[in-house]
Amino acid sequence: MRDQAEGRHTSRSLLAFIVAALSCLASAQSATLGDEIVARPLPDVMYLFDNEGSPPPAPSLSVVHDSKIRNHIPSSSGAMSTLKPESTVASETASLDGNAIIRMEESASEPVEWKSLVLHSNVFLGIMHSFRIGTEPSTRHGLHSSVFGGYFKSLGAMHGWSDGDGYYENYLGHPIQGAASAYLWLAHDPRYRTTQFGLSRDYWMGRIRAMGFAWAFSEQFEIGPISEASIGQIQRYCCAYGFVDHVITPTAGLAWIIGGDVLDKYLTRKIEHRTRNRAIRMIARIGLNPPQSFANVIAFHPPWDRTNRPGIVSSDGELYLRPAQPPRDTGRSQVPKFELAAELPGTLQWGSGSCLGGGAVGAVRLRPPWQWTFQVGGCSLRNMPNNWSGDSLTFSTGPQWIIQGRGRWSPHAHVRLGGQKVTQEYVDPVIKEAALSELEPGEKSNSAHAVYAKNFEATGFSMSVGGGVDLALNRALAVRIGNVEYVGSWLGRVNGADFDRAFRFSSGIVLRIGTW
Repeated sequence: MRDQAEGRHTSRSLLAFIVAALSCLASAQSATLGDEIVARPLPDVMYLFDNEGSPPPAPSLSVVHDSKIRNHIPSSSGAMSTLKPESTVASETASLDGNAIIRMEESASEPVEWKSLVLHSNVFLGIMHSFRIGTEPSTRHGLHSSVFGGYFKSLGAMHGWSDGDGYYENYLGHPIQGAASAYLWLAHDPRYRTTQFGLSRDYWMGRIRAMGFAWAFSEQFEIGPISEASIGQIQRYCCAYGFVDHVITPTAGLAWIIGGDVLDKYLTRKIEHRTRNRAIRMIARIGLNPPQSFANVIAFHPPWDRTNRPGIVSSDGELYLRPAQPPRDTGRSQVPKFELAAELPGTLQWGSGSCLGGGAVGAVRLRPPWQWTFQVGGCSLRNMPNNWSGDSLTFSTGPQWIIQGRGRWSPHAHVRLGGQKVTQEYVDPVIKEAALSELEPGEKSNSAHAVYAKNFEATGFSMSVGGGVDLALNRALAVRIGNVEYVGSWLGRVNGADFDRAFRFSSGIVLRIGTW
């Protein structure tokens, strides 16, 4: 089924290498920004499971030289500035590793830096599209097609789940792209860029806003005015027209940035505290959070730049801070108003085969213990005979019963109704070779796809019944330990195969909103 557009996967796989190469050209450290106040010693990783959100008393304060306060506090634009004492609120609060935390004054209502955000986002788009044009003959050929007519044909061809990419491109490469664009947003969001992983409401609000931008950026790259659909128009041709990236890029990208923030707080800063070696600090910052390093290069900053502390040479363990916000009500409900789960990996298992992929589930609280859920996901058929391929797309909605707020474990069960689409394709290698040999010079190979490929598909009503259990790491984050459900569909036989009864197994990460 997947006669992939030439060079499409290569461009996405090698994008990381391009950015990494560019990072080697960075020669000067730029400013870093602030972070929330954390007044306790360097915590053990088990503090991830702290549901109370009330840090223990601060240790004794360290001395901070006035010159460091004045010379290293960044401006809201991200550039280093020397501030007058009266324009900066400086506080000598103990840091995670026993050094001082420098507090900076920054308006909570300061707007997003849209001008520079648009500029740097266009740089990111320019790098990706330039590489596509330079390495993909099929994309260059598409430049000769009708601009408007071809674009709308690309949009009209969108259907199904798979887009011709392999598993790692869809479920690893694209989430990294989503995380990089999210960090690009955070670098231009003064209200929330000063936070680090923890129970702070500012941290989670900032990451939700960043995920929203990652989704918008992904949509622009896939089907926007300056996108794969307009430049090269690859969605017009088999088999690059699935919806997998529209779902996986922002949701799994959020998981990437949370994971990167956790590593930065609990591992990278520990390494920096133990050594002043410039190379080790540089490797730790870049290697433990590649998406943020990519975003730094795109924004013309050194890849090792971090938004909550000085550079690799001058850092003594201090953090930059905004003034502390009034503490929130510690009696806040432990039952989230909304949940968003990225279920990766996920598999569908039929009697005659299996399907590997992922998906997303949103859940809106009706009243404890009831939620209303929305699910969309898909997978690529596995273990198929030579020259065969296929995929499955599911979409459903329905109620879910869940126990929350009574401990770390949250069992849940659901019933959802919706639809399922299963597609299979057979490519005849002999006919394909003959058809391609007869193409005119410069003609796209996919233009002859219908000659050598045969498609089988069915769409029908679907119902899923199942449940699982989540483990809360803190009030904002949980791990979906496992979810098992029976999926019954009314598809009929597809190419002689029965896809009407299957079991779905999935796990993932859950963002809980409304508890912080």
